[in-house]
Parts: sequence; C-alpha cells; structure tokens
Amino acid sequence: MKKMTLGNRILAMLLAFVMILTGIAPGTFNARVVKAADATEQRFNRTYREEGIVQVTDSIYQNSDSILTPKETSHRIKARKAGEVTDNSQVSDKVDIDQIVKEGITSASTFLNSQNYKYECSGASDWYIMSKLRTGQTISDAEKEAYGQSAVSVVSKWKANQKPTDIARVALTLSAMGKDITNVGGVNLAAMLYSSDRLEDGSNELSWTLIALDATSQKIPADAKWNRESMIDALLGFQNENGGFGLFDNKSAGVDMTAMILQALAPYVKEAKVQTAVDKALAYLKDAMDEEYAYTSSESAAQVILALACLKLDAVDAGFAAESKSIFSTLEKNYCVKGGGYAHLKNGAANAMASYQIMEAYEAYRRFKASEEGYWDMNSLKPSTPETPSTPETPSTDKTPETPTTEKPAKKPARPVIRKAAAGKKKATLTWKKVKGAAGYQVYRSMRKNGKYVCVKKNLKAAKYTDKKLKKGKTYYYKVRAYKKVNGKTITGAYSAIRKVKVK
Repeated sequence: MKKMTLGNRILAMLLAFVMILTGIAPGTFNARVVKAADATEQRFNRTYREEGIVQVTDSIYQNSDSILTPKETSHRIKARKAGEVTDNSQVSDKVDIDQIVKEGITSASTFLNSQNYKYECSGASDWYIMSKLRTGQTISDAEKEAYGQSAVSVVSKWKANQKPTDIARVALTLSAMGKDITNVGGVNLAAMLYSSDRLEDGSNELSWTLIALDATSQKIPADAKWNRESMIDALLGFQNENGGFGLFDNKSAGVDMTAMILQALAPYVKEAKVQTAVDKALAYLKDAMDEEYAYTSSESAAQVILALACLKLDAVDAGFAAESKSIFSTLEKNYCVKGGGYAHLKNGAANAMASYQIMEAYEAYRRFKASEEGYWDMNSLKPSTPETPSTPETPSTDKTPETPTTEKPAKKPARPVIRKAAAGKKKATLTWKKVKGAAGYQVYRSMRKNGKYVCVKKNLKAAKYTDKKLKKGKTYYYKVRAYKKVNGKTITGAYSAIRKVKVK
C-alpha cells in the first residue's frame, strides 16, 4: 500500500472518528466475496481488497408480497482503521423471464377463474374458454357439450354477412376443444370466412380470418371468393410507411393492430414480401416502446409478446428486452394486480380482457421456449375425418328395413400431454399424463425438430420413459402417442407436442 501523507492520515482518522460517532463502528474483517444467490433479479459479486481496513455487510429485502417484484440489496461498509481499499464490484440485474411467465399465467388464471364464466357461446366466454384450454387447463365433457350446443344455437341464426371476427372467434374456441368447424350444426364456419364479403372491412377481419383458418389448416376451394394469397395481399395493403398497420387504412398505425397482424402473417414469413413487411413492423414496434420497454397499455405489450412468439423470435435477441429489464418485467411492474389478474392501464384494477390477453401471450412465449406447437396452431387437436360408411344393401320386402351393419369407426386415443422432459447424464426422461383407455404408448425421437422421427419404444405401458446411452451435450426431440387395441387392430392417436432435451 502506498505511504500516506500526514494530511491524508489526519483526514482518514477524522473519517474513522465520524463513523464511530454515527454508529458505524470498526469491526473484525477478513477479505471475502459477498454473494446474494437468493436474490430473484439481482445477481452480484462484490470483492474488497486489502484485509483489515473495512467490513461490508449486505441485506436483501422486498417491498411487496409478490414474488415477481424485484428484490433490492443494501450494502453497509464499516471502517476498521484508516487506509485504502479497492472495490472490485461487478453488479448485474438479470430478469428471470421464465419465472415471470410462470407466475403471470397463474395470476391471470386465478382472476379469470373467479369470474364465474358460463360455458356458452359469447364474446367474453369464448376468450376465457380458449385461453383456459390453451394454457393446459381442462374443462369437463359436460362443459364442452354445453358450449357446443350454445354455439350451434348461435351460428344457426347467422347470415352470410355476419362479422368475420365473430365467426373466427367461435371457430377458434371450437378448434381449441377439438371440434370440427366445418360442421357446427350443419354450418361450415370455414366456408363462411373464405366466402365473406366483409373481409376488407378492416385489417382485423383479415388477420383473424387467417388465424382461424390456419389454426386447423382448413382447405380453401379453388373457386372460393378468397384464398390465402389474396388475404395476405389485402392485409399488406394496411401497412403504413412507418411500418405500423392501421385498422381501417394505411394512413394510421397502432401497436395492438400491428402485433395482431404479425401473428396472422407469421406462417408466411418465407415469402419475401411478407418478410419485408414483418421487418418494418418490428422496427415500428421497437420505436413505439419507451426506454423501460413499456407500452401505453397491458394489452399492447401482450400482443407484442404473442407476435414475437408466433414469429419464433426471442424477446432479448429481437431487441425487446435487456438483461436488466424487459417488456415482461415492465408489464409486471405496471399492470400486475395484487391478488390476481392484470389491469388495462397502469396501476388500475384487474380487468378480464387484459388478463386473458396476457395469459395468452405468456403461454405463447412458454410454448416457444419449450419448442412446442404455437399458440394458434391447433392442428394436433383437429378431429380426424370419419370414414365414409359403406352403402347398405337393398332392404328386403319387409315393411321395416334392417339397420345397416356398418360399424362405427373406433374412437382414437386422446393426445398425450408431456408434463416433464428432463435431461440427465447421457439420458433423457419423459413423463406424461396417462391417457384414458390407452393400452400403451409409443415414443419417437429425432435429432432435429422437423427431421425424421424414429420409434425408440413401441409398446410402453407406463406413462414414463427414460432414453439412455445418449451423447453428451446433444439435443434430442421427442414426441409420444397413445394406442389401443380394437378387434385385434392397433388404433393410434395424435402425437403429443414436441419436447426438446439437451443431454448433460
């Protein structure tokens, strides 16, 4: 340590004396690194060099009952003797987005489930039911039946000029239930959409129509009024020069509408014109944020998060988050309501629309991170086309003809839901919810998400499988399907969502 002058010594002694008078008394100190590994968002390493000069104590506290509120740290330095020390601190505030998402879904769900929605076809109930099903919650067969009957009653009264957003909303809710939207009490909702004269009423109509049709990959006849290409072209016509999209024209633009349209365009980004439009729209959305990565309403932030997930973009990499703050953390800070739910405006009361939109956005992000099917991708739930029954033989001359002997196609097992995909030392373990009526399960594996999958376990009885002798550090993709035996034949169900495991 360099030699101190007389003046510096006097100043140091005065400093130590003042510390003693103010209660910051000297104490025993050994050079050490102070850590606070239990802090939720703050991560730091603080090192003081030169033993015996100062002692540092730290504490962690939180000004809220919510686990989502960032914890704060306090550091107190006590002088032991006069001298100089070097502070080698490295402090970084890291936002745990995965934790925010997990707690946020629970918070929104708690509030929405307390609202006592009826299982009927209506705007509020539709969004509630859809978001509940898409976040992995279940509804009973009786509740599905009640909604189905209500939907038949509602759509049977619709005319050809029914508002497309109404049709799309009901179609998406039914799709989330695994029901056929081409036959809702004899009404073909898909045909109503691609035959509508009202798609150009606004960009909202076009975007929701595309999302509803793509959710279950509905085929559009060659002679239909609209096809996907014409819908995309019409939608691109609503883009403003600044990159944003307008609701009724391309002279104005809004965050919500722009993000909503990006969700509809996401499946088509391989087309050059779509990619160009998406890039401009993302630049617009970034410019619309403030320095805290915040927007003017919770719904705006939610729609942007959903759009990024649909485009398979990570918020950090795409410029919507940093290590210390993000669109997620500011959403929680400004709109999360104590006790459950989210507010529409900053520090407001819990609101149903805000809550289900944030729940949708967080679930979309969770699916993206887990490499599962997208939020609006419901193809795995699409009911299989029933086999055409054979033509019955000509009845006898008896007055009452015999009932045709055509057998009803056997019902396929339900789609498994993988609850956990854990990595171990040169192994991967999958567990899933048991499928009612299943005789067993088949496990498939691939080295690429969209590559060829091979069956690694054909006849598995348990709802768990450990894949061993894998390569360290490699990433494997898995999917599972259930099967059952009917009259000696093996009937297989739909594959589960794909789960990714990086082996240790």
